Amino acid sequence: MIKSENLIVLTDSKGNSIEMEFLDLIEYEGYDYVVMAEEGSDEVVIMEQVVNDDGETATYNDVLNDEVVNKVFEIFKERC
Repeated sequence: MIKSENLIVLTDSKGNSIEMEFLDLIEYEGYDYVVMAEEGSDEVVIMEQVVNDDGETATYNDVLNDEVVNKVFEIFKERC
């Protein structure tokens, strides 16, 4: 079970909620990236985090640049 302090609830384009476990926040080249995984999964998801104007919520965007994804993943592995 995911601890509530580690829980990120994403909403996909169809309005479905997906619970993800927050694993790490990595700053790379001036952007913030969140590393997360679905409970029970060995695969991680890396998304760009953009804090909304309210300062309390965030939007998570797909990272389309494979080089950035690979670099952020390498940083994540070094921290584990």
